[in-house]
Amino acid sequence: MLAAGPRVRPWTGNVVLPDVPRDPAALDAWIAAGERRAGPLRPDTGARIVWADPVHPARTACAMVYLHGFTASQGEGFPAHRDLARLFGCNLYLSRLPGHGLRAPDAMRGLSAARLMQGAATALAVGRAIGDRVIVIGTSTGGALALALAAQQPQAVSALVLWSPLVRERGNQLDPLLWPWGTSLMWLVHNHGQDVTHEPALGPVWTGDVHLDGYVALAELTRGLMTDDVFRQVTAPVFMGYYDRDPDHQDPTVSVAAMRKMYDRLATPDTLRRRVDFPDADTHVIASSLRSHAAAAVCRATQAYLHDVVGLPYAPGVDIGLCDAIRPDIVP
Repeated sequence: MLAAGPRVRPWTGNVVLPDVPRDPAALDAWIAAGERRAGPLRPDTGARIVWADPVHPARTACAMVYLHGFTASQGEGFPAHRDLARLFGCNLYLSRLPGHGLRAPDAMRGLSAARLMQGAATALAVGRAIGDRVIVIGTSTGGALALALAAQQPQAVSALVLWSPLVRERGNQLDPLLWPWGTSLMWLVHNHGQDVTHEPALGPVWTGDVHLDGYVALAELTRGLMTDDVFRQVTAPVFMGYYDRDPDHQDPTVSVAAMRKMYDRLATPDTLRRRVDFPDADTHVIASSLRSHAAAAVCRATQAYLHDVVGLPYAPGVDIGLCDAIRPDIVP
C-alpha cells in the first residue's frame, strides 16, 4: 500500500503558442487586461512590453523576452535585460509567470509544470508579435522554461540566454516528491503541516510565501523536461552564465554539475554556444544588481555574445558601455 501511494509524476507535455494581438495598442491592452484578471499584484511585477520607441511602438527586427525565476518577478533581471534591449534596439517583453507576483500568500496554489509552460509559451507568442527574431532570456526556472520552449518551438526561438538555469536543484531536494506519498511527506516535514511556507523574502522582487504546489510544479518540470532527450532537440544559439568559484563557493540553489551536463548535451553547434563562469557573483541570481557582485560582468558577457556570435547589430547612436553603469546594490 505504501509503494502504491500517490506521487508526483514528471510532466512531458507539449505547448502550443496562443494567438495574441499584433497591433501594438491592442497587444498592450490585452496584456493589461490579463494582469487585471490575475488578481492584486505586488508592485512592479505585472507583465508589460518595454517598447524600443515608446512614442511610436512598433515591431522591431529583434525582440527579447524575459522569463524570471521561481518566487521572483521581472525585477530579478533588472537592469541587465533592459540595457541589453536598448543596446540592440529590441522591444522587450517582461513576463509574469503563473502564480507569481501576486499579493496572496497562497498564489501558487494549483501551480503545475503545464501552467508554467503555457505561461512561457504565451510570453514567446508576445515576443513573436513584437519582433521578427526572438531572444529568450531566462533566469533559473525561467531558464528551464526557455530550454523547453527552444526544444518544442525551434522555429520561434532565435537564441537563448540562460542565467543560472534550473536543470536540477542543488542537492536534489525535490526528490522526495517523487516518492510514494512524497507530497504528504513534504507537507508534514518541510511545511510543518501547512500548505504555505512563510519565509522572509530575499529582496523586493521576490516572495517568501510558497504554496506546496509550487514545489510540485518544479519537480514535474525538471524531471519531465530537463532531460537529455529534450536538450538534444535544442539547436538555437545558447549563452549560459553561472556562479562557480570552487566546490565550497558555487551556486547555492541549482546544480552546477547538472547545468554543465545539459550544456554538453545541446545540439547547438559549438561555434554558436558559450559558457561563462562568474566566480565573483556570490549568488544564484547572477544578473541581479540587488543580489550579485557580478551583474555588470554578466551583462557585458551577454552583450558580447549577442553581438559577436548571434550577430545582433547595435542600435544607432547607443552607448555600448551601458552595462558598465550597472552598480551592485546588495540587499541584506
